[in-house]
Amino acid sequence: MLKELESLYEGDIVINGQPEHPEAYEWFYTADGDEIGIAKQRLTKRERRLLALFLTPTEHRRERESEEERVWKRWMENGDPSAPAMLTTPYCRLIHFTVNQPITNKTEFAETIHNLFESPITIVWDKDKNGLIIEAKQKRTAELPLLAEMADALAADFYTTIHLFIGPVRPVDDRLHESFLLEKECFSVARRFWPKQTVYEWEDAIPLPLLSAESDDKTDRILSFLDQFDEDEIRAMETFLQCNLNVSMAAKKLYMHRNSLQYRIDKWTEQTGIDIKRFKGAVAIYLAILHRRLT
Repeated sequence: MLKELESLYEGDIVINGQPEHPEAYEWFYTADGDEIGIAKQRLTKRERRLLALFLTPTEHRRERESEEERVWKRWMENGDPSAPAMLTTPYCRLIHFTVNQPITNKTEFAETIHNLFESPITIVWDKDKNGLIIEAKQKRTAELPLLAEMADALAADFYTTIHLFIGPVRPVDDRLHESFLLEKECFSVARRFWPKQTVYEWEDAIPLPLLSAESDDKTDRILSFLDQFDEDEIRAMETFLQCNLNVSMAAKKLYMHRNSLQYRIDKWTEQTGIDIKRFKGAVAIYLAILHRRLT
């Protein structure tokens, strides 16, 4: 469709671009979020009505991207290392989102999101329906932002349904882009698995490859967080889960002091971003350990 429009309005059409005189164009959005500007002088009333049948007319243009947003967008596309270098914190959390219809007033949308976070964030859009929130973090923590409330607030304010995927807090290093791609893939799978759910957490994604016959490569990438722990640490968590999350009982079985086991549990939660004292976190970790044992 875009190529046909380019051919029809050759020389008087802009697709996802910035013309010198934007006020001289009529603006439309496709269902996929592409922004189309057609010179007003080229459009008849009939053509405007026809275009409105399959495009969404808009009075608000897409806001110009900042240099920071452009750098992060390049990072999303090809792993440009200059984006993570802009972060002044050692850790960050990636929160992926998608909306069911284009957001045209992104300034108001961004203000609403910024008000829901205490940490500094950067919002990067991929067209008008998908995007990424980069939350700068000073330390690792399993504490989650109040995104369920955020999804409800945005749905009410912008008359759209928003789906979010909360990644764990990760170190800002050269593996961050690989983690971004994995989380993006997990988000897509989770939405197919639970289409009515609006907020997905990292522990939602862990069991999914174990329930499918897809490639072992994806399973290995998702469960690679186990590689940072030695056998004693994994056995301690496995015993804790087998003891119904009872620290005293697990410590007795492991011949450990209760406080020592509690320290390991807290450290595990901090490093993985998964709270194993919650049901979903406990199930995800237990399945991951069992799969590692079998393979």
